[in-house]
Amino acid sequence: MTVTRLGGAGTLLLPACYVAEHVELAYASSAHRAQGRTVDTAHAIVSPTTTREVLYVSATRGRESNRLYVDTHYDPEPQTGHDAMTEHVTARQVLASVLRHEGADLAAHEIIRHAHDEAEGMERLSAEYLTLAALAQAERFDALLVRSGLSSDELAGLGASEAKGPLFAAFRDAEARGLDIDAALPRLVAGTSLDDADDIAAVLHHRLERWTNASSGRRQKRPGNLIAGLIPRAKGVTDPELATALAERDHAMEARAQALAARAVENAHVWVGALGAPPGDPTRRERWLREVSTVAAYRDRWHVASARPLGAPADVSSIEQSVQYRRAQAALRRAKALGLAGMTDAPSPVVEVEVRVQKGVER
Repeated sequence: MTVTRLGGAGTLLLPACYVAEHVELAYASSAHRAQGRTVDTAHAIVSPTTTREVLYVSATRGRESNRLYVDTHYDPEPQTGHDAMTEHVTARQVLASVLRHEGADLAAHEIIRHAHDEAEGMERLSAEYLTLAALAQAERFDALLVRSGLSSDELAGLGASEAKGPLFAAFRDAEARGLDIDAALPRLVAGTSLDDADDIAAVLHHRLERWTNASSGRRQKRPGNLIAGLIPRAKGVTDPELATALAERDHAMEARAQALAARAVENAHVWVGALGAPPGDPTRRERWLREVSTVAAYRDRWHVASARPLGAPADVSSIEQSVQYRRAQAALRRAKALGLAGMTDAPSPVVEVEVRVQKGVER
């Protein structure tokens, strides 16, 4: 091996026996082997399987810089060619998942608690609900698109778009608000040419969302057809087994949101303080708790740990999260308004006026 001094001159030929015993390639190693080492620059590959502890080691080895290369197209079985079926996520989502992935050994009761929280959490329940809803409504929504006026090429492009799922979710949202999407969609398609659209599904989602918000009116109450104030209920489901499965997860999410809200209020969590004081009137307090449960459900679904009720707006990284963020934001505003209304309804304190009579004073 021929080596050259960094920043110096001249070369040196190292014997093979010396290289074999004393030299090893150091440009790549595992995070476990790099623990305790310090280098000038560190470059780490991060995948959804990386644990929080490994990420910490990988991101702290370099003196001058530490760079993370995040795998957003992770396929656990690349040899079987499943890349087309792999769900692509953002780098922020991968890193958030890694930070929740503990590699340290846990006690048995902690393992049980984590497993229970994961099974009953909003992320898993909502994912199951949306998967079932998509399966139950796919045929009807596909038929709706065929009747909308889209060409066969446009339909083919829409079918391959990652925005098709959010578009179907927007269909469910509109139906949950009592709107007639069968009549509206052809008008939305014909409104402006789609010839220059890079992603027809994304364009239609945007148009449908604007139409839904405009048709629902500016002043919206907490919609009764949104599960925990966030997720539109699937309408028109005819399969009895799917309808039962959807109803079970609907009930579980509502119960989860209410339990999280009650726990947060009881334990005086910091973020609850931003929603105003609980009204003294029982009716208003019940309405206030419903709004709190929507915020609690959002925090649970998107793993918000910040003292801010909804975390930072910059943390919103998907269409689904953006829609739910706005709903949770509206719930937050309604909770504040209920708290203020409760304060103004409180009876005014009785002020005792002392009257003194002084004799001999002329008018």
